[in-house]
Amino acid sequence: MVFFVPFSATAVVNIGSGDGSSGVQATIFFGALWIMRELPKFRRSSGSPFRENLRTPTYQLKLFALVVLLSLIMPLWINGGVFIEDPEFANPNSGPLQFTSKHITQTLYLFYGLLLSILVAFRNSEVAEFMRSIRIFVISAIFVSAWGFFQFFCYLLGFSYPAYIFNTSATDSALGYVQELEDIGVKRISSVATEPSILAACMLLALVFALFALIRQQPLISKMWDRFAVAIILGALLISTSTSAYIGLAAVFVLYLLGLFQLKILRGKYIVVFLSSAALLGLVYVWSSSAQDVVGSMIVGKNESYSGIARLYSVVLAAGYFLQYPILGLGWGSVTSHDLVFKLLSNTGILGFLTFFLFLITLLRRLWRTTKTGKSYNPERAWRAVCSLTALLILIFSNITADFVFVYGHLWFVLGLAISASALYPAEGRREPPPLDLHSKEVMVT
Repeated sequence: MVFFVPFSATAVVNIGSGDGSSGVQATIFFGALWIMRELPKFRRSSGSPFRENLRTPTYQLKLFALVVLLSLIMPLWINGGVFIEDPEFANPNSGPLQFTSKHITQTLYLFYGLLLSILVAFRNSEVAEFMRSIRIFVISAIFVSAWGFFQFFCYLLGFSYPAYIFNTSATDSALGYVQELEDIGVKRISSVATEPSILAACMLLALVFALFALIRQQPLISKMWDRFAVAIILGALLISTSTSAYIGLAAVFVLYLLGLFQLKILRGKYIVVFLSSAALLGLVYVWSSSAQDVVGSMIVGKNESYSGIARLYSVVLAAGYFLQYPILGLGWGSVTSHDLVFKLLSNTGILGFLTFFLFLITLLRRLWRTTKTGKSYNPERAWRAVCSLTALLILIFSNITADFVFVYGHLWFVLGLAISASALYPAEGRREPPPLDLHSKEVMVT
């Protein structure tokens, strides 16, 4: 399940036909099988110390789920009294609000994700499992990035890209591999993801874990592979032609330096590497007309593009729906909004917004507290907390500025890791590895 988290365009089966077809993501298929196996263990662990640590985030997510269920009353109550305008101009999906099967499927996607986060947090209650999950995720990101380069060279050399291998979902939104920047004639790279922005959102998180692996005395994979992971994931983000990738990279490196400062291991060499990398990218932009065209199209001209205007329009529409029904919104799955805040406000009202953000704020506070307490007696625990906190901040940033990607596994996987990082304890009958001296040059072996 973890390995296939980035494979959002890979379907194990396609349901329906024509425009109404949709694919069951491989990660959801494996995730559902894993949930059925893990859920009985979770129930039997009632009263364990780690379950006690999970009580608060679990309760908050359950509260959010309850509000989502209550919000489904709204489309039944309104019953066509509100006209839902599709932000994609002249789209035939516009029409009066009615309760449809979409409300059910969107709610099932959300409940699957909420349950997945809780079980991921529970499964990673031991340090070894936590590091194993991150390792598998980064290994998957290496493969996904390599496949992205393969797609890039297929387009560059004029070969036919074999989409039938991994891009098997029949969903319209999963056809990102055919996207093109028409104004400059550049093919966009989505690799195994539904579209470049989803690839970017997932790879930014993997980059965070790979970057923090470089400062850990015990390598995540190996020292060579950890460095290779950073290089190839960074390269895949650069060729993705995604606005989220370029803006997200700046956020990742700033938060990474702040994380090193929090761990008290920020050295001049890290700043030099960061500034040198920024300067190198600047030179590539100055010398390469292709890079200037891509940046101009995806960042400078984004607000004037069709997709940029449609995204902004979706937020404006969602804000209007929220003002009409501020308590429970129009019901989960009723409104499309390409952001996190107004997505929650328009679909679940102020109640849904407050319950979900209470969960996020509580999680951020717990991680921050762990980073401060861990530094004094267990630098390895602080490393896990700072790494998870950075990934969580990038996740929140990408969901606020782009989409609330609740139908994709990387959101719930990282939330689960963040929950577990704030509550990890030595497993019963096992001894937690001795604290790692992040300042030492010696590799400690346990």
